[in-house]
Amino acid sequence: MFRNIWVRSLLVVFGSAVIGLTPALGQQVTESVTVDMAFLDPITISTTVNLQFGLLDVNMALNDTVTIAPDDGVSQSTPRVIGGTQAAARLTIGATASQAITITADSPTNGTYYTLGSFMCNYDGAASDSACGSGYSEISAGSAVLLVGATLRGAGGASAVTDDSTFDVTIFYD
Repeated sequence: MFRNIWVRSLLVVFGSAVIGLTPALGQQVTESVTVDMAFLDPITISTTVNLQFGLLDVNMALNDTVTIAPDDGVSQSTPRVIGGTQAAARLTIGATASQAITITADSPTNGTYYTLGSFMCNYDGAASDSACGSGYSEISAGSAVLLVGATLRGAGGASAVTDDSTFDVTIFYD
């Protein structure tokens, strides 16, 4: 009899342990997950003024520089601008207001007698210019003007010829 009680006690203890280790049958847990999204206007870019260095001296030597700032200011390592119009590029940008955007000016196709680089941008009349060759962040103003300046570096050996090139302005939502 004592043996039966002992066996029954063991069965109760082991049975309880097995039941405690197994998950409750029919248990259900629900977690709600929020879906985040925003509907944004497509970004638009329209060039209204091309980047203009004007008329440059054919004697522009290797590494002579002419810089057009976003405010149309001109600086030169050696006087090489001899006329014409000097102006920063002006683009009209459209994007959803108050959204973070990244602006990049890069990928120039260099001319035969120069390289183009050191891009500077001014978005929506900002108090200061920003280097934009590797991209920088802004908050979209909705519709705004982007001014882009750059430095032209002489490659030497220029001849009297028009030597146009291009560069890309890329804008995307962050």
